[in-house]
Amino acid sequence: MGTVKVLIIDHYDSYTNNILQLLQGSQTGQDGSPYPEWSVAVIRFDQFDWDTFKTELLPSLDAIILSPGPGTPKRESDFGFNSRLIKEVDIPILGICLGHQGIGTSLGATIINTPNIKHGQTAEIHHKAIGVLRDLPQRFWGVRYNSLVLDIESLPPDLEATAWTYDPEDSSRKVLMGLQHRRRPIFGTQWHPESVCSEHGAKILSNFRDIVLSYWATSRPANQWTSRSILPNATLPSHILNADVLLDEAHHSFESTTLRGVSVDGQNTPYYVASASLGKGPKPELVFQTLTRGSSADGEAWLDSAKVRDSHSRNSYLASAAFSLSYSIELGTVSVHQGGKITKSERLKGTYWHWLDHLQHELVLKNTQAILPESLNQDTEVGQPLLQVGLIGYFGYELKWESLPGHRYPDAEVERHDRPDSQLIFADRVLRLDNYTGEWTLFGLIRRGEQDPIGQAIEATSAVGLDEDEFADLVSRFRDAFDGLPSPPYVQPHPLPEFVALDNQDSYTSSIVQAKKAISEGETYELTLTTKFFAKSPDADPFALYLDLRGRNPAPYSAFLHFPAHDTTILSSSPERFISIDRNGVAEMKPIKGTLAVSPDPEEDLRRRNKLATDVKELAENLMIVDLIRSDLHNVSPSSSIKVPKLLHVETYQTVHQLVTTIQSQVAPTVGGVKVLERCFPPGSMTGAPKLRSVQILEQLEQQRRRGVYSGSLGYVCVSGTVDQSVVIRTIVKTGDELELGAGGAITWLTDEEVVETSLELKDARLALDHEQKHYTALSA
Repeated sequence: MGTVKVLIIDHYDSYTNNILQLLQGSQTGQDGSPYPEWSVAVIRFDQFDWDTFKTELLPSLDAIILSPGPGTPKRESDFGFNSRLIKEVDIPILGICLGHQGIGTSLGATIINTPNIKHGQTAEIHHKAIGVLRDLPQRFWGVRYNSLVLDIESLPPDLEATAWTYDPEDSSRKVLMGLQHRRRPIFGTQWHPESVCSEHGAKILSNFRDIVLSYWATSRPANQWTSRSILPNATLPSHILNADVLLDEAHHSFESTTLRGVSVDGQNTPYYVASASLGKGPKPELVFQTLTRGSSADGEAWLDSAKVRDSHSRNSYLASAAFSLSYSIELGTVSVHQGGKITKSERLKGTYWHWLDHLQHELVLKNTQAILPESLNQDTEVGQPLLQVGLIGYFGYELKWESLPGHRYPDAEVERHDRPDSQLIFADRVLRLDNYTGEWTLFGLIRRGEQDPIGQAIEATSAVGLDEDEFADLVSRFRDAFDGLPSPPYVQPHPLPEFVALDNQDSYTSSIVQAKKAISEGETYELTLTTKFFAKSPDADPFALYLDLRGRNPAPYSAFLHFPAHDTTILSSSPERFISIDRNGVAEMKPIKGTLAVSPDPEEDLRRRNKLATDVKELAENLMIVDLIRSDLHNVSPSSSIKVPKLLHVETYQTVHQLVTTIQSQVAPTVGGVKVLERCFPPGSMTGAPKLRSVQILEQLEQQRRRGVYSGSLGYVCVSGTVDQSVVIRTIVKTGDELELGAGGAITWLTDEEVVETSLELKDARLALDHEQKHYTALSA
């Protein structure tokens, strides 16, 4: 017995990291102390050439796991040197999905289209109870993500079929689900044992470990007469661990009570956060108009829980800018704006994410004493953050070029524009409205003395934050204003104008057909296809437009953001959270896939709930994103901390039932909130899965058009380290006098391209699309 040194070779799949959750076991040594069963690293299939891999990595390995992935193993661009590995090297190998198919094709099997394409759906697995399937129940459920399959009728003599399911349309036809080599320790599973809905995944990996230990225990022809000792607490050598694509911190378990960089000795920091209760006050739209809007030349924000759905939408925040940031990925330049002017412009050598992480960690967190959670006068649930002061704004979808491994900004073809890919305000004063109690609280960033490291770094023309007297004056002014605000709002809602669609029925339907073709060829499991709508509104006040949108379509993550530097205003009515990180470092993601309206008739309403809970398409879409999110969180959290407290759960709100899953993890204490956003960006619900290949296909289907703000995320990164970001859907972006609205939805193999329906974004906003409306096949995002 000992610790097996295993390498996972990843094919840029969005589920690979979940295999780590099956490798968490430990054993007890002779001295009574525990030791891990596995020492693991993950590398990309194209990270090394064959000669380097064979000479520098392979001698240190006890076993290899070949991951799932898009495409076909018959293409070297999808499978790399793995065919040579399978044919030439005697080492225990477990292949999953693409890895399983690659074992077959490398050794002479034929790959065909599966008779029944399944993505995110379970299949009943029958098997011979041998190899990695030993001691498993004869029938169990495994989740399939495959359009291609090895032909069970044409397996070469060296390969044995070990598992199968039956074609639902032909109950006598076996579909191959597992295989093994008859003489060598090579095994494959077509289904995904690492999926949250697959059964007995940990047992399959435990059986594989037993086989690895047995293989190396004695000299035999199969291992070229070479035995080796596998010792407890053995580890992969440093040169392999350093090549691991996951953050080192995310591999280790830990106890954490605070987020990275939060100051303990607060008395020595240049800034601290102060708060003051303002009591009950006017409606937030009135407070925003009179006290926040126009108070800064660099912008303002209203993170507006217009519809209180749960504890995460309990608070609304109104904030004005001490300065603002904008970033263009095309230029690679960050600009800092203060007082309506650029104070600093910097061409970045690295990514925007890296630059912003440094700003947040080295300048903000290290220099600020935030208010402790117990002093914020509000109890919170696990995963629920609170904002004090900090960065507020958006991260546009095109930042995927700097966040997705294997994806780079193209030199040509992509649509060019001069709009920022991210804009943020740094809010040094924030009003919080508790929508449960109606109580208002003012937060301010206070300078202890003359030091102003944030202002110095951005070359500010005026100090960042307030001194104590200025904060006291602000509290007094706000309290007086609360007593004297007029009842009717200054700005009245203005109806949204008529929007014109970018695509027509034929072009959008053609894109759906192409998307389904890519799915049938094994290139992707799901694609979130989008389009755009445009309108002109030269005279309308954007805040008046937002009030109309808010009145018609209130949402838990509604928002109004204004960035004067680029004349950009965001009017959002998003119902979906991207990710949050609470004060103790618990990250939570809550994808929504599947929505039905509440019926006033109890019997009909129960029928709708049951329909949503059993709808194959909706369940599959939700599960695909759940497994993707679990994999993303492995980039920032130890595998053992990733939990799914609610899986495929129907939640009922005032007007809708929604199919929701809750995923939580403990963020490594050395990983900041910006790094978490980077490693999980863009939201998987807006790409599909696998994320990288889906994004690449979507770029072609959407004709290299930029999505811009749409499909990205919006929210805050607090000076305390907490984070809350929504998915940017059901959102209008006003630039100058032009309004832009993105809309779209998930395309799976079960999508019917002949069904024409208005997108939910447009329906809920009640946009006047006139006769053009009926020409779009846009599934709700």
